[in-house]
Amino acid sequence: MGARVSVIVPVYNGAATVAAALDSILAQSFQEIEIVAVDDGSTDGSTSVLERYAPRVRVLCQENRGPSAARNLGVRSSSGDYLAFLDADDLWRPEFLQRSAAVLDSHPECVLVYSDLELADSTGAAMGARLIGKRDVPTLRDMLDRLWPILPSSVVMRREAFDRAGGFPEELTSFEDVYFWLLAREQGEFWYIEEPLALWRFAHYPQPLKPAGGQEAAGLKFDRMVEMRYGVRGLAHTAGRRRAPRSILGFFGLHALARGDRRGARRAFAAALHIDPWRAKNYLRWLRTFLPDGLVRIGSGAGSRKSGRP
Repeated sequence: MGARVSVIVPVYNGAATVAAALDSILAQSFQEIEIVAVDDGSTDGSTSVLERYAPRVRVLCQENRGPSAARNLGVRSSSGDYLAFLDADDLWRPEFLQRSAAVLDSHPECVLVYSDLELADSTGAAMGARLIGKRDVPTLRDMLDRLWPILPSSVVMRREAFDRAGGFPEELTSFEDVYFWLLAREQGEFWYIEEPLALWRFAHYPQPLKPAGGQEAAGLKFDRMVEMRYGVRGLAHTAGRRRAPRSILGFFGLHALARGDRRGARRAFAAALHIDPWRAKNYLRWLRTFLPDGLVRIGSGAGSRKSGRP
């Protein structure tokens, strides 16, 4: 019997994290899977890490062409009826595939299922915060109006819907997932599992795993593509992506304050201010790191937000 789910793992300079990602796939309670990892021109030894997992993981290599091209190559080289995507710095809970595949099995009208995710810092330490929380499943109109927090590492979808949508847009090196979810939503219904079945790693704090920024040109191209296909602008989506790191860093700072780590909090707030120097709230937060302990703890807010979104 062949694999029911093909797991596609795009890898670019992920030597520090990809082993943990692959281990989380191999630890799944659902085992009717094949795993295809695509090294997208890494220069940091990722290929050597991937080769240690052969033959359990099929390893493909290409010149650096971006995450869309890597995922599309992985899909073309796989055979499962369902497709799952795990980025090389994220992790799955052991029940992720079983819960997701069960939704697709039970609901033939559903073309894509996604779950909530738990936030982690770049070391993989879970922060106790969910990225999505309680939300309705979006209509296509909802997804055009604003950035919807569907991330590749939380998605399992039908191959036939992927093929009809044409795969991830290879002309985009960022926002490719946002645009592809729009195309996928045209193909049928989505389903949301409200539990955090995946862990999403914020790759820029406390130790950077990848360069920050570099999304401006892709954002402009994304905006043009959305306007050409749907007759609306994608400016709300690009603005949402710009705000997200600032908000996450602010949460990390509050989390550090709550546990008495003034230096860590100061670093997080300073990094948030570097992204958005006009955000007055983070100046006030940064100043609080110099206050006496009792005053710092009052109203830090981190404890009350652990079950919500950052």
